[in-house]
Order: sequence, then C-alpha cells, then structure tokens
Amino acid sequence: MNATQWRRIALFVEGPEDRAFVERVLKPHLLQRYNEVRVHMHAQTSDEKLSSHFRSLQRMNSDYFLVVDKDRVPCISEVRRVYARRYQPQLGERQVLVACPMIEAWYTAGVPTQNLFKASIPPTVEDVDKQAFARIFGERAQNLEERIILLQQILDVYDWNLALQRSESLRYCATRLGIAP
Repeated sequence: MNATQWRRIALFVEGPEDRAFVERVLKPHLLQRYNEVRVHMHAQTSDEKLSSHFRSLQRMNSDYFLVVDKDRVPCISEVRRVYARRYQPQLGERQVLVACPMIEAWYTAGVPTQNLFKASIPPTVEDVDKQAFARIFGERAQNLEERIILLQQILDVYDWNLALQRSESLRYCATRLGIAP
C-alpha cells in the first residue's frame, strides 16, 4: 500500500471519559474506513501546540476533528464558530463535533432499554447533562471511582444503533465521520 492509499484520522477529545467513549464506540467503526485512528486529549494542550498538530495533519492529508461538549452555550453553531476561530485556519467549523449537551448524553444514548443499571433512559438524550446523568444512574454516577466503573459497564453493553436514534448530536457526528449506518 502506498502513502496515497493510507487513510488516517485523528480525533481530539477533551478528557479521559471522552477518550474512553471514542476508543470503545467510534474507533471500531472508523477502522472500517481508515487504516489508522488516533485519539488525543486536548484539554491540557496549549492552543499553539494544538494548532501545530493540526498543521501537521493537514500536510499529511489526514482527516481530523475536534470533539467538544456543548455545555451551556445556547447554540451548537456558536460552539463550532468559537473553536474554528480559535484554531483558524487549521480547523473549520465542520471539523468541530459537538456532544449535546455533553459526553454523558452520548454514553446514556446507547444504554439498552432493559439494562442491568435499572435505569430509565429517555427516548432522546439531548438534555442529559451531568446532573441528569446522576439522576438516571444514581449515586454511582457521582462517586469518581464508581463512575469510572459505571462508564465502562455502559460501554460493555452499548447499543450503537439505539444510540444513533436517541442522540441527534451523535448521529450528526457519525454522519460527519462517515460511520452512520
């Protein structure tokens, strides 16, 4: 295989929970389209270093995306604009993928209706923030050590197709990445 046939993608995520999600849920689907999938955490990276990384990926003709939480910003488009401006010209708005309102919603989206957590999952998860996640999953979602175990257990039973039905932002992300069914 020559260099022009080699396809690589890099996803830049905020923290360890985001990384775990991308590694376990998105990466297997991406490996059907790409020869190499890299996941980097950007929360502790300087803007200058991140811009440099983006420039390098551009030179290699690699695909790359920044995955961020919407948090409390009123509009997804505004989140994309803010990050695109921050890293211009290396990052365009279409390269910013936004978890609405945060990664907890994407975790919740793939939990089967009948589940070992005895959790009642809403039909749509676009409002599941940290507080809603804690209400759905109870005390385990609040204690740091228990939360890590809970997130791993969620990933163990994760239903990708159900998640795409429940989360509009995850469906958009999957479509942009070319991995939506």
